[in-house]
Amino acid sequence: RQEVAAADAILCDANLPSAALERLLLLAAGKPVFAIAISPAKVTRLIPVLDGLAQLFMNRREAVVLAGVHADAAEREMIDGLRCSGLASGVVTAGGGPVLGFDSTGAFSIMPPAPRKVADVTGAGDALAGATVAALLRGLPLRQALREGVATATLTIESANAVPEFSAASVAE
Repeated sequence: RQEVAAADAILCDANLPSAALERLLLLAAGKPVFAIAISPAKVTRLIPVLDGLAQLFMNRREAVVLAGVHADAAEREMIDGLRCSGLASGVVTAGGGPVLGFDSTGAFSIMPPAPRKVADVTGAGDALAGATVAALLRGLPLRQALREGVATATLTIESANAVPEFSAASVAE
């Protein structure tokens, strides 16, 4: 409780049971709560709290589960389905393909740069989410914040370290 009370925002994931996620949103008491979907099976745990999330980070397979659309659905249909499920803002990744973002201002996509080398993809999604949330908390709009998240994910993929170190300058490159 103390950690939640002291936090500016919460970033959680769907490894928590639905009841714990609901309790977390109550404890957050209006602070922004961001979530990471984890897997198509676990993303359903977020259904009871979708309308209370500031943003959900997910891959396309997780998004189609929440949106209730076919795997080959058009981006617009998928985003419409996510909005109908109660989600106000989201990020949908597709491996090395375009990253979709949507919020109250509209929807857009960002094509991530090709990594110079692929050392390890572990943690790329977490890096994208963490850097995007940090940028949003600094006041950036989603499109700019997601650019920072995509850059950070790319740097993570290029690093052989489990916890890579990089600077604001390396993200800006």
